[in-house]
Amino acid sequence: GRMEDVRKAVTLYAKKAGDLVYVLGMTHAELGASEWYALYGAVGNSGPTVNVKEARTLYNALHRAIEARCVASCHDCSDGGLGVALAEAAFSGGLGMTIDLALVPAKGIDRNDTLLFSESPSRFVATVAPEHREQFERIMTGCAAAPVGTVEAEGLLVINGLKGKRIIAENINVLKAVWQKPLNF
Repeated sequence: GRMEDVRKAVTLYAKKAGDLVYVLGMTHAELGASEWYALYGAVGNSGPTVNVKEARTLYNALHRAIEARCVASCHDCSDGGLGVALAEAAFSGGLGMTIDLALVPAKGIDRNDTLLFSESPSRFVATVAPEHREQFERIMTGCAAAPVGTVEAEGLLVINGLKGKRIIAENINVLKAVWQKPLNF
């Protein structure tokens, strides 16, 4: 289907240091049944809900941007939310990232952990070369989409919180090892 086409197209282009990191899609305080709550033995009552109209608009725009070769890489935000997607996006190419959470499209969120681990659907982390920025942003007009940082040559994931304070600075190889641990049985 369409998502399979998107996945194939995106793997053709490698990201590089200096690329812009975008978060696509709106993050809401939707932690019910999330991996974050499960970690603490909680369930919560604010489960993720899909806004079909917004999702369709975003998916169509992203598909057009990929067809126009504006997108260097793209990762969906599913299990674990934005924090996990950012880590995966960083270590999949062996490059670091510097991210500012205050720039992430969000509604009703005032906590870093809520923003990082909410499992709102229909969200992506995309990287875009600076020369494609204008075209990419034109295609994404009308969607929740914002540049939130840059791809870095140094292999660190650095995340600055909503109030500007550095909350994460971790080697991507360490993050990848932690991510892979449950798979190594």
